[in-house]
Amino acid sequence: MSIELRKKRRVAGTIIIGLLFGFLALALVKTQLIDAEQYKSAADSLAVSSSSVKASRGEILDCNGNPLVTNRQGNSVVFKYSEFPSSKKQNERNELIFSLIKLFEKNDVEWIDNLPLKYKNGNLVIDKDKEAEFEYMVSENMLEMEKGEKSTAEECLDALIERYGLEDYSRKDARKIASVCFGMKYSYFSASSPYTFAEDVPTEIVSAIKEKSTTYPGVDSESVSYREYSDKTSFSHILGVVGSISAEEYELETKKLSEKLNDDTLTAKEIKVLKNNAYSLNDSYGKSGIEATMESYLRGTNGIKTTTTNSDGTVTEDYLSKPIQGNTVVTTIDAELQKVAAKALQEMLIDNKNSSYFGTAGAMVVMNCKTGAVLANVSLPTYDITRYFTDYSKLAADTESPLWNRALQSAYAPGSTMKPAIAIAALEEGEATTSTTCYCGGTYVLEDQTFKCLQSHGYLNVTSAIQKSCNIYFFEMGRKLGIDKMNKYCSLLGLGQKTGVELPEAEGVLASIANKEAAGQVWNPGDTVQAAIGQSDNLFTPLQLANYCATIANGGTRYKPYMIKSVLSADMSEVIYETEPEVLNTINVSKKTLDIVKQGMRQVVSEGASSVYFNKCIVDVAGKTGTSQVKRTTESGVTMICNNGFFISFAPYDDPEIAIAIVAENALTGSQTSQAAVPVYNYYFGQKTSFDSAGTVNELIP
Repeated sequence: MSIELRKKRRVAGTIIIGLLFGFLALALVKTQLIDAEQYKSAADSLAVSSSSVKASRGEILDCNGNPLVTNRQGNSVVFKYSEFPSSKKQNERNELIFSLIKLFEKNDVEWIDNLPLKYKNGNLVIDKDKEAEFEYMVSENMLEMEKGEKSTAEECLDALIERYGLEDYSRKDARKIASVCFGMKYSYFSASSPYTFAEDVPTEIVSAIKEKSTTYPGVDSESVSYREYSDKTSFSHILGVVGSISAEEYELETKKLSEKLNDDTLTAKEIKVLKNNAYSLNDSYGKSGIEATMESYLRGTNGIKTTTTNSDGTVTEDYLSKPIQGNTVVTTIDAELQKVAAKALQEMLIDNKNSSYFGTAGAMVVMNCKTGAVLANVSLPTYDITRYFTDYSKLAADTESPLWNRALQSAYAPGSTMKPAIAIAALEEGEATTSTTCYCGGTYVLEDQTFKCLQSHGYLNVTSAIQKSCNIYFFEMGRKLGIDKMNKYCSLLGLGQKTGVELPEAEGVLASIANKEAAGQVWNPGDTVQAAIGQSDNLFTPLQLANYCATIANGGTRYKPYMIKSVLSADMSEVIYETEPEVLNTINVSKKTLDIVKQGMRQVVSEGASSVYFNKCIVDVAGKTGTSQVKRTTESGVTMICNNGFFISFAPYDDPEIAIAIVAENALTGSQTSQAAVPVYNYYFGQKTSFDSAGTVNELIP
């Protein structure tokens, strides 16, 4: 190798080594001088951890901004995985849990007991209300019971005692401890998923636990938001409840999250926030009503809190992202109108009660004729929403079904409230005019069957037939029209079909040949005439009846009923979502036809049996009564025929604004049912008159 080449290599090597030392020097300067404080802080930190901070649930308001559901702060007692005795120290874990249970029971405070085994009349039985929990308990994920779901309660408890080493405890105490251990397993107790032992715990109990932190390692408290109701009973069926998320709900939400995380455009922080806001098996979830329907809006966004512990023991906390309260849901419900309607309905049900063998029950819907907004939705009997979970077994077993929203979920044979629809069909199809008359002698013979009217009305035209609710007139119209033509108009009016409202509703039934044949039965001519007076197989919900009446009232436009007016940000500064009235269809019926039918409905209230109740009504009302018969069985097993009473109406007669549908189970008559509408009309239009005279406008919030 040449001397010249060696010199070049030495020079190059020297330069490279010099550069390396230069970079090293710069790094030392940056580390020791420029970033010294940052590295010192990191060196002083012994531990940095992050935790999820639960966000408060959104509030629910009425259409005027009055609160229906708000939040209050309370305490939950939780187990923290990192400090709680591990499963390898099961005996220590059992002692801690048992000590905690005794503390709570001594102070008469409930703790969460989700074990699907319970004592009933001194015997251990399987809790039928906890099927999902039972399936999990006996599955290969936990006990691996050979008999599986056929295992007895005692066999399951034996397996739990063996699994958790509870042989030294009484069977009842062992069951309690096993319940907590089961709950921890069922909810995937881990560092990222603390276990909630009890909710809404009194401050005294929390203080007692904190004072004995060495006795209860890993047991801590969290400040949690709990639902607070402005009224415990008036809105129960509308609002619904929030409860522990089920395995099925958890699986559904986990799937939704996975789909969101598949978005390649998400930043690392967005991914972390999404994962932090994932549902855990300790979370609450809307179980029914608006709480369930609007779950995605009401649930807030959890925050992420970082906790840093320095070498000197100093603890500092900061938020990577702060919790954001859920959105505010504004309903179409007028809270005061709802209360007036509930009181009027209750008083009518008592006054209108027929058989002493059955209780009183009914429903009322008040709807805006021009938008479809539901202003009131009352179902009686109701229940105390604050005691839903405590009293669930009793409520579920109640033969009067207080948990059932009759306004939306019960379908009834509508009786004579069907007659305005048949009158529309007869007038439009040319089978009747105002001058066409039909003679009512009290009976109607069709082939080999005889049908009756309540009395002999003589000659009637369409308006007087509506007013007097003559069966004979409408039997004849039904015969002339046939079931298909009747159903053409009934379908346009929305009868026997879901309305599309946000809450769960029944579909109902529109009597037809197809439905009869599907049930393995034969349609007879008698079915047609019975269908014309709201009998046969016709079954409609009170909401359908209200919307049908509103469609007639407003001139033939059928709107989609709705109960959610808007969704606002928690501070109400932003409109997230707003419902616009939606037209489902127009019935394309002449104004003349509707005016004739409405005239007959006006006469029902002004001249018919209901007129006695409307003498003190401050607005002109048009309506139609109805009564249908149903078979009911007493507790002793005796079958009886009972009446259901109905009343549909709208007001003001000249320029309709609201429509009302009322049903009374175990009623005397439909006419007596109508009395419940008067206080509602007087309140609604009385309030409006007061606002107008005061020169102010009752502006609803978005």
